[in-house]
Amino acid sequence: MTEKLQLSAAERCYRILSRKIVSLELRPNESVGEQALAEMLGVSRTPVREALSRLSDEGLVDLRARSGGIVSPIRPGAVRNAQFVRENLEAAVIAEAAHHKNQRILLAIRQAVEEQELAISENNSSGFYLADERMHYLFCCLAGREGVWDFIADSKKHMDRVRRISVEDGHLDELLDDHHNLVDAVESGKAAQAQDLMRSHLSRVLLNIEEYAHRFPEYFEISDKSETTMLKTANA
Repeated sequence: MTEKLQLSAAERCYRILSRKIVSLELRPNESVGEQALAEMLGVSRTPVREALSRLSDEGLVDLRARSGGIVSPIRPGAVRNAQFVRENLEAAVIAEAAHHKNQRILLAIRQAVEEQELAISENNSSGFYLADERMHYLFCCLAGREGVWDFIADSKKHMDRVRRISVEDGHLDELLDDHHNLVDAVESGKAAQAQDLMRSHLSRVLLNIEEYAHRFPEYFEISDKSETTMLKTANA
């Protein structure tokens, strides 16, 4: 039996909608009505309602009184929290990964970086993003912390929406340079250097967030002046 058949209808709806929101296929502030989603997903409204409730708990959907809601705007505070969690988890993981020499996994990491290079040459931002995700997952595997990736993946969804904007907007050569440096440090067993590089790499998402908030105001929610000040501080 396939994984798809084993999943409940609500779980399948949740996964599909979560993926569409994070990938910006469902864009911030876009309406997500129960009936329209049920028709799109080929299910009744009940599993859609359950999925939307779960997404609301995660801050990815703002529910409305009548049968659905909107995709939540990107809230910088949620992005900063997601970035904080991911940075600290992956900094710990990469330090452990630098003490392991599993050649099979190291080769797979190198292949993921090569796929990123190919994606850049083909102007394939989605391909770059997927290869980037696989590389970070493989660092967890190298450290013997595969299960930690599940926590990272769950915690970084708000951050990932900004990453999607960043990847589509360019900046890929900078990310690729970071990845090469990370792999070199891990292969050389330089745990402290790898950790510093990872922290710097994962903080990049905050560098352009103010610019994106101004360029795509329909995507973002800046609640007050204090949040704008925090954005500027993060970019300083």
